Amino acid sequence: MKLWPEGELLDEKSWKKLAMHTRCSLCHCRGWKLMCDSENPYVITSAFLDDVLFSTPCETCRHSLGRHLDRLREKKRNDIRKLLFMMSDAEKMQERLIGDEPSEILQIVKQTQRTLTKEIANGSCERLIASSFGFPPFEPISIEDIVSHFVVSKSTGKQKELENIVQTASNFLCTINDWNIPPVKIMQEKLLCSNLLSYRIIYARWLRFCFLPKKHGSLRPYCVIKIFGRKFLITLLPFFVIDVKEHTSSLKDQVTGELIDFVSDLRKNLNCHDSVTDSSTMLTFPEGVPRPTHKRGCSIWAADPHLDMTADFLEADLAFQGSEQSNSTMHLEMRREFDESLMVRFIARMELTCRVSKSLVHKMDAFEVDVARSEVSRLEEYNGVISFHVISNNFDWHQSRQKLTWLLQLQCLFSTQLPRMPKEYITRLVFDSRHKNLVIVKKERGVIGGICFRQFPAQGFIEIVFCAVTANEQVKGYGTRLMNHLKDYHVGACHIYHFLTYADEFAVGYFKKQGFSEKIAMDKKQYHGYIKDYEGATLMGCQLHPWIVYTSFAVFLKRLHDLYRNAVKESFFKEEKKCAGIENVFLWHGVVSMCFVSGSLVPYAELPGLEQCEDKSMPHEELEYKIRNILHKLRTDKSSWPFLKPVNAEEVPEYYGYIKFPTDLKTMNERCRAKYYVHERLFVADLRRLFSNCFKFNAPKTLYYKAGYDLAEIARKLCQKAFPHLDIYPELPDAKPEL
Repeated sequence: MKLWPEGELLDEKSWKKLAMHTRCSLCHCRGWKLMCDSENPYVITSAFLDDVLFSTPCETCRHSLGRHLDRLREKKRNDIRKLLFMMSDAEKMQERLIGDEPSEILQIVKQTQRTLTKEIANGSCERLIASSFGFPPFEPISIEDIVSHFVVSKSTGKQKELENIVQTASNFLCTINDWNIPPVKIMQEKLLCSNLLSYRIIYARWLRFCFLPKKHGSLRPYCVIKIFGRKFLITLLPFFVIDVKEHTSSLKDQVTGELIDFVSDLRKNLNCHDSVTDSSTMLTFPEGVPRPTHKRGCSIWAADPHLDMTADFLEADLAFQGSEQSNSTMHLEMRREFDESLMVRFIARMELTCRVSKSLVHKMDAFEVDVARSEVSRLEEYNGVISFHVISNNFDWHQSRQKLTWLLQLQCLFSTQLPRMPKEYITRLVFDSRHKNLVIVKKERGVIGGICFRQFPAQGFIEIVFCAVTANEQVKGYGTRLMNHLKDYHVGACHIYHFLTYADEFAVGYFKKQGFSEKIAMDKKQYHGYIKDYEGATLMGCQLHPWIVYTSFAVFLKRLHDLYRNAVKESFFKEEKKCAGIENVFLWHGVVSMCFVSGSLVPYAELPGLEQCEDKSMPHEELEYKIRNILHKLRTDKSSWPFLKPVNAEEVPEYYGYIKFPTDLKTMNERCRAKYYVHERLFVADLRRLFSNCFKFNAPKTLYYKAGYDLAEIARKLCQKAFPHLDIYPELPDAKPEL
């Protein structure tokens, strides 16, 4: 029996199990059953699945097992796999209900299993499943935001100290996110009766949204630190500290001590102040200091797995041994992973590619061009031919003669390369103690290039005053290398992340190559009045990223690009297929030089190599029929009178000045005839725009608003029926008509 019309036959046992949880297409039966008095439809043996036929009638509705699969045949293959995945989880939960686990856990598992079964019966394969415990997040401000606010409020302004606090906070977030909270049975002896009910709710939500998804992949997982907040911390932090202390034997005392001290300070702050839990409080981190996140932290449970009663209760085996193979296959298809041998082949192919002669590389390869621009200077720096130094004049009597020599050479270089600048002005800035200079020094040549700049640490930017490389050393990448060293110097040593400069018409191109733009990322108030304006020059800025090493960034990007490109070649090498004679197919259909002069479109099935091509989009004829049907019903409705034709500009002159994208049912009908709606999303988007324009322009007290509201309700129902898998539909406004 062919159950899937698009080529692939799924396992018959999987289809039969799905039929037992799927609504009948002819009645309201919620699933096929062989015995109407069976209370547990999940206890099914492999022999039973082999014996039952698709023509076997259901004892509840008397319709065949095949009729319970009619709804599934209309679904896409990926949706069927998701339903099988959900069914496997429902079976595992049903098996666990037979055990002797605590009633609190069984109640949550049973409720989740029933909800999962209901979703399968309705054919819904979304991971967002309804729950009686509410939906995350459960508190207005999350644990992650509370910790971030607490870290900022605790900071004294010293960057190194703040970075240490951020790391401790990240460790705390990672540890509490992986912590298995104590079961209700244990907490009954430790909490007051008034707090026990609140804890039961917290525990149920944690179990449903944080722990169960780790065992059942069809449930959407959530992080503890993102869905819980102040109430969770106040209730559980004392018990969290106890668990941490019990595991200190296998951890470093310093890490544990810092973590416990951090938790103690956080508890005091939560009990005394509300500033860290106030969602209206806007506290920002200094630039260059990242927010604490659980991904950056290290969990103390990593070395010694933290297992408690809850973990033991939630261990379960697969209900069907026969479904293990199909489930593993499904996982491999949904999440493809590379094995170690394949990764070795990736790297080997990349190394071979790197040995190819540069003349064979395409000149328009952006990554190759970016690397080649600074290749000469990078190799010379590696071999010690050139070096980079930051120097400045400090008016000290005992200054280095070498430094003064470099400053004189730099002043002469700027005077030669920048003839429009007065020599006295260049000399004053180069030897000014408030200005610094980054110079390139070449062996046996001295200074061959440099940048003169002034720092404004309080404002968070530097001004580049002069930038030049001697004429006979240009086009070797020295300018790019020089700017990258300047960026690394300010990111690593000065923690300044904005560059500003005035560039003349000859320098704009260079600065654009170095990442500068005429769109300044800084607020004008930060730099206005601090830098001097130059006539005929363009103000340009560059914002730096604190995590990038700019001197090696181009090489890193190229190697990453090469790795991905060779990974694709290595992964799909065996799947390549060349088909000869394809030009004859186009000539047969009257197509000359790939341009449709005469004839019709070439069907997929007639193109060599595309015989098994799966066209997941809806056939155009079927889509056009549905759209025409919806438009006909909307035009014939009594509420469609304001939308039958475009708004008359003479009658309502202000309409087209207020509505930027007008549309109407007549225009949509013309678009449908012109084959404009190649996808149902385009059609629904026009409908949404039609009603949105009406609700924006008209007041709720008008007849136009009432007609638009009534027609929008009809359009929404029609679209939901015609396109059940779509994620957008015509929306209704919050304000209802007042007529």
